[in-house]
Amino acid sequence: MSEGERPPHAVLVRSPEGFSAPAVAAVLGRRAGRPALDFVASARRAWGVAAETLPADEAEALAAALTEAGQAAVAAPASLLEPPPPVVEASKAELSGDGFDLVWGRANAAPERLSWNRLRVVCAAAFEERTTRTVTEADPGEMAEKAIRLGLTIATGVPMMKRAAQRTRVIESRDRRLAMDLLFLDPARRVRVHAHGFDYSLLGPKMGYGAEQNFLVLLTEVCARAPGALRGKGARALLARRPAAESSYESAEDLEREERWLLTLSVLRAAL
Repeated sequence: MSEGERPPHAVLVRSPEGFSAPAVAAVLGRRAGRPALDFVASARRAWGVAAETLPADEAEALAAALTEAGQAAVAAPASLLEPPPPVVEASKAELSGDGFDLVWGRANAAPERLSWNRLRVVCAAAFEERTTRTVTEADPGEMAEKAIRLGLTIATGVPMMKRAAQRTRVIESRDRRLAMDLLFLDPARRVRVHAHGFDYSLLGPKMGYGAEQNFLVLLTEVCARAPGALRGKGARALLARRPAAESSYESAEDLEREERWLLTLSVLRAAL
């Protein structure tokens, strides 16, 4: 890049709650002279990052077009996109007056205090977990054959014996798994809480008997203590007790793309 040349820019939608993939796709389609439908899937996957890297002038023009279309947007150097830090799996923590005391690392290590005012993003997601198992069972036609053999035995007096037939089949089950990511800065931490792998004793008298119930209580507590943190789509849906589909994510990578967008908005102080 020559002296005085502006670096490539990214374009970010500024409102997490107002983000609409079809609306972004419509703007991208008009600018490309193609149907909006061609851009819906990619806009949804990218969350609020409408463009990863464009010449600065083009990025600013796209941000202006999105804003005019009701998707307030900002252009910023692409180098400022904030990748989420590596995941720290949390199985135990404490809620203190001014922070989330994370228990991790070596055995008997003192908890790490992560201040609430450093919590920038709270995301929660439901993932579909598929498992398969193979079972062996009696062949459904065996009962009918058994009745026939019994009739022949009675009629002839000669026992009609046959070894029971069996068959195997694969059974697939689907379970809903909840996870919460807490993204802190200074120090950079992405703390992940799995609903079915966390010690909820930190909730004290608010602790219930079910993992999902306790997960929702913890999510509510965290958001109440860090009201300035941006909340992801799944977190907002769970807090509002909306239909399960609204808190569902395709994969952990899908969640991470949303987190990168929200973390960048927070660092730029650009969120609406």
